[in-house]
Amino acid sequence: MWLLVSAFAGTFMALLDLTIVNVAAPSVQADLNTDLAGLQWIVDGFTLALAALMLSGGSLGDRYGRKRVFLGGLAMFVAASVLCAVAPSLAVLVIGRCLQGAAAALIVPGALSLIGQAVPDPRARARVMGYWGMAGALAVIAGPLLGGLLVDTLGWPSIFLVNVPVGVAAIAIGLRAIPESADPEHAALDPAGQLLVIGVLGALSYGVIEARAHGWGSPITVGALAAAALAAVLLLAVERRAVRPLLPMGLFGDARFTVTNLASVALGFAANGAFFLLSAVYMQQLRGYSAMKTGLMLLPMTLAILPASLVAGRLNAAYGPRRPMLAGYMVTGASLAAMAVFDTRISYPVIAALFVVAGIGQGLAITPAAAAVLEIVPRERSGVAAATVNTARQVGTALGIAVLGSIVAGNGDPVHGMRSSLLVAGAVTLAAAALLAAQRRAPERPPATPVTASEPVAD
Repeated sequence: MWLLVSAFAGTFMALLDLTIVNVAAPSVQADLNTDLAGLQWIVDGFTLALAALMLSGGSLGDRYGRKRVFLGGLAMFVAASVLCAVAPSLAVLVIGRCLQGAAAALIVPGALSLIGQAVPDPRARARVMGYWGMAGALAVIAGPLLGGLLVDTLGWPSIFLVNVPVGVAAIAIGLRAIPESADPEHAALDPAGQLLVIGVLGALSYGVIEARAHGWGSPITVGALAAAALAAVLLLAVERRAVRPLLPMGLFGDARFTVTNLASVALGFAANGAFFLLSAVYMQQLRGYSAMKTGLMLLPMTLAILPASLVAGRLNAAYGPRRPMLAGYMVTGASLAAMAVFDTRISYPVIAALFVVAGIGQGLAITPAAAAVLEIVPRERSGVAAATVNTARQVGTALGIAVLGSIVAGNGDPVHGMRSSLLVAGAVTLAAAALLAAQRRAPERPPATPVTASEPVAD
């Protein structure tokens, strides 16, 4: 029980920082005297590091000890949170956020691995993974509300300091309750591939975010985008030759696996990118809401995700993952496109209704994603396949914050910019739905309940 308490607490802390920072963005902007591009880096610093390093996080635990790496990730997250809280400048805060994301890349797969080792019985593990999934979903739900309360009462540094007692408690419990385990002969470490993934995501995000300041045709922007393209080509070449590749290129030979991962990128791009703009820009800057009120206004969306995820699990068990995932993408895309009607005068019931629809769509779309790839890949590749889907969604999130934020920042009218970015988000999601609808159906297999129960949280 105490091992699970440590794993759940660490997961909650790491995933809370995916959403808690959004409502604090305007306060940070005022205190550190930055612009929208600076806010994008504050959010993307965490997401980029998490996306780039998540595939390696589990392998490090397998090689060097799951307990050691998990507790090390917790300690690193606590230290990075303190650095963020005391950051005197934007640069220091972005560094702290990157360190938080790197630590989360150790914590989230580490917690899953510890649960797998501690609960070998498949049925019992399925129940525990369901509880773990609820802990992560609660973190996503609590982020905007808790962040708004802390910002309005104690100031924005408190959203980082709240991690300290949670992390210290998880470490103290884990030191006593978690047994050490390792399987170094199965650990797939790929340093060259890892560095190239960082290069692709970092250069691409820099080029998009900074294009507004330097211009799309400037040497800095063109150089960054060219560096991202070169790193991507080198990554493909390196991964094809690696004995134990970070990114298993062979799995992408199946068009269904490729489409599912592209759809995950699209969902992260559209849904999570739009969530950043809705909370940081629309609610607070355009409508003038406080951080606390913004958290309350966003609750319909975040609360709708949890029951929709549970329904998606049941639909997946009855019909397979393809139908609920397709329905989720269509609902999410339609709701995001409909949000293009938002302006500073539209009534909140209309906003709340679209938020609920968007939350339902995301809950239906996210949960079956890992189950979908598990219908395709051999069982011995299930772990890396699920990790690839989760990473794809985080990559999409980082790109969505960069691209959609740049659309808003580059428009003279911020309301028109918001509308344009939401239309783009809706179109991207609906395009992904079209891809899912066109793909050939996978052969029927028994549903993988343990993965389905846990999947909502890896978002």
